[in-house]
Amino acid sequence: MRRGGRLASAIAATLIGQAAHAQLSATIGVDSDYRYRGVSLSNSNPSARLTVNFEGAERWYVGASATRAALTGQDTYPQLTAYAGWLAGTIDRASVEIGIVGSHFVGSAGYDFVEGYVGLLSRDWSARLYLSPDYYGRNVATAYVELNAHVALDERARVFAHVGALAPLRSVAGDAGKTRGDVSVGAGVVLDGWDLHVAGVAATRGGPYPAVYNGRHATVVVGVALSF
Repeated sequence: MRRGGRLASAIAATLIGQAAHAQLSATIGVDSDYRYRGVSLSNSNPSARLTVNFEGAERWYVGASATRAALTGQDTYPQLTAYAGWLAGTIDRASVEIGIVGSHFVGSAGYDFVEGYVGLLSRDWSARLYLSPDYYGRNVATAYVELNAHVALDERARVFAHVGALAPLRSVAGDAGKTRGDVSVGAGVVLDGWDLHVAGVAATRGGPYPAVYNGRHATVVVGVALSF
């Protein structure tokens, strides 16, 4: 599952349900595999992440995260991601969201990229469209559409699901010109501030970078996170 999108969804869902209160929070987490839109960016190895976010009093949020990403089969680089979004209005009990997210790879800035996004959010589901003019610095404009569902079983436990598709917006030769789909289904529980979660994640072959190089196309991801 795409972690940046999942975090933005959680923040936006919180904003939907709260009154005008500002809040600063941080999360430290470890996953057994860093999966971005279904593709492993950690060579199928464990990956740690630090995230800081601020939820504003006027239905907006900003944040940043740091992790390491494998951009090829051999090389990994620190990845710094920043995002900002705003809940702009309401359509049929769903909030309209607009935002921007960008990633910088320390030591390999040629892979840097930015996406703008627009979405609809409710308490139990979210849908977004992301557009990038230069995905991972590969001179390919892309669109990514995703649908997420999340259902609370009680005050601590939840189940969630995700489906997405990434496509180039112009003709591209080879596997990079294909549309890549990804899907994940999982469950989580919160205990004394700790978030424990597990999900089955899979992606089709090909598609714009980051393509699946030698990693598994389907796996089970187990993770733990502490927020404070």
